[in-house]
Amino acid sequence: MNLDSFAVEQVMIHDVPRGNDPEEHVILTDLPIELDVDLRQYFRRKIVGSLTERGVEVVADQDQDDTVRQALAQLLADPEQLVAASREIATRLDEVQTGRNPPGLVAVIVGKVEDAKCTSVLKLEREQGLRFRIEIVDGRTVVDLEHLRDLTLTDKTKVFKTSLFVHSGRGQPRADSIVGHVSDDQRGSDTKAGVASFFLGTFLGCRLRDSPEKATLAFVQAVDAFVNNDVISAEKRGRYQVALLATMQDNTAEVRPRTFADTNIDSSDRPALFDRLRAAGVDPDSPFPKDVSLVKVRGFKMTFDSGMVLVGSSSDLEERVRIRSENDAQPGVDINDTIKTLRGR
Repeated sequence: MNLDSFAVEQVMIHDVPRGNDPEEHVILTDLPIELDVDLRQYFRRKIVGSLTERGVEVVADQDQDDTVRQALAQLLADPEQLVAASREIATRLDEVQTGRNPPGLVAVIVGKVEDAKCTSVLKLEREQGLRFRIEIVDGRTVVDLEHLRDLTLTDKTKVFKTSLFVHSGRGQPRADSIVGHVSDDQRGSDTKAGVASFFLGTFLGCRLRDSPEKATLAFVQAVDAFVNNDVISAEKRGRYQVALLATMQDNTAEVRPRTFADTNIDSSDRPALFDRLRAAGVDPDSPFPKDVSLVKVRGFKMTFDSGMVLVGSSSDLEERVRIRSENDAQPGVDINDTIKTLRGR
């Protein structure tokens, strides 16, 4: 999904209180807000920024409630159903939130991405007790937009949850045919990666496209194939392998393929890496939760043309093994260590 192509067409906003709050009730509006250039850019910037930074790929989960997915499919089939579908979505969020979930504004958006219809559900920060004002126009509940701009729709407003969905396959959109990207900005870098199960499963009725352990394994295997088949320079091979091991061993909760490449791989080598990732089913632009349970990340194994093998930890490779560059008079490696024992075999 090319997020750069995303365009906002219509926006509905509803006010959802904190879960289990007996003093507040959900406020549902009856008309989309009036959009100008600034508001279109505001919502686009919030959605694209959040999904680019933390978005994970999701699909329908047949084992979860499909209320929201049905509404999303309805919107993808007919954007004119925005009012009814968005009210259904906001009502569902109000029903499933608990006291742990803060109040917020729910924006339901219809637009286009890559010239295809799309829909987005965005939960924005709203201070406890500070609700937006509504007006009654021709018997319909509408948002006091100026008050909304002043109090809520600012660049300081936090994005809690973000999603963007499209229809996969052919035929009429269905609850089980939607796919998309979801991000959770309330989960910091020191917590488990991905999206809160409440928002992803209970509310949206979705699940991660791939299990974290399989996605991590596919990434590692693709980088290994790139290093050993596409990189000629031995020095680069060592450098790239050190970067891969470091990425798998650090305390970050997510793998961001594009960031990994931009940080560690020479620009001339990145196209080959991206080809390997795509061939393995890994989208370079889609972060995913890191789970190293299926991969070996504690050390390295270096095999020489002669058949000799050198093994060690990732720190050994970085600190004690120098891989000579192609400009050295004689290729090979230098080992900076002291021999402890030497035996025949």
